[in-house]
Amino acid sequence: MKKSILIILVSCFIIGKTAGQDSRWKTTDRVPFITECVKAAKAGMSEDSAKFYCYCMLVKLEVKYPDPNDAGLITEETLNSPEFKKMINDCLGGYWKTEDRNDFMSSCIGAAKDGMGEEKARSYCECMMFKIEYRYPSYSEANKITKQTLETPEWKKMIQTCLE
Repeated sequence: MKKSILIILVSCFIIGKTAGQDSRWKTTDRVPFITECVKAAKAGMSEDSAKFYCYCMLVKLEVKYPDPNDAGLITEETLNSPEFKKMINDCLGGYWKTEDRNDFMSSCIGAAKDGMGEEKARSYCECMMFKIEYRYPSYSEANKITKQTLETPEWKKMIQTCLE
């Protein structure tokens, strides 16, 4: 996995600077959402599972509500809708083991902190880890990510969102 992480990080610094991004969600929108979501979710699950759940929901909310202000208008009725319940259920099962997540984070932060500082590296790596885990439920599958994969428009956009 460490080889994949280094490929991801090197590519991210190059790709992230040039990729176009239309998302209106910024770090200043994502961090409070994740913080509050994890705080609430920890009441019913481990912190590790809560983080996975919250990042998963963030991805879904960014798609459903491209403008973060619209996400702030979610009502109790919206939360109880079949569509929203499906989103929630889709995000309730973390896939990677805690050791896999710890390995990813340790390697990623170690490789990224010289280029962006430890705090930004931690935020970036956590964002990428949950996006990768969401796409690759198996840690061994995630280990097969190639440089070519990272150069696709879809991945460039994903990388950029974690750099903002």
